[in-house]
Amino acid sequence: MKTTEVISIDGRQAVELPDEFCFQSATISIRREGEAVILEPLKSNTWPTGFFEDIRIDDSAFVRPPQGETPPTPAIDSR
Repeated sequence: MKTTEVISIDGRQAVELPDEFCFQSATISIRREGEAVILEPLKSNTWPTGFFEDIRIDDSAFVRPPQGETPPTPAIDSR
């Protein structure tokens, strides 16, 4: 078990995280479960820059297989 100090900065509490507990992202979520305080990195809600360019398939032999017929839209009874 690792320990660290709770420090006070301008009336707020902060904790210095040991290197192996540091986060890669600048924003984290925080919640309390009983006596425990849980810190978790937030998952990005956007695609990384260049994501779609990196997965582009430039092989001319690649073709999308037939998708079949579009099924009819069900009628909605508007009584």
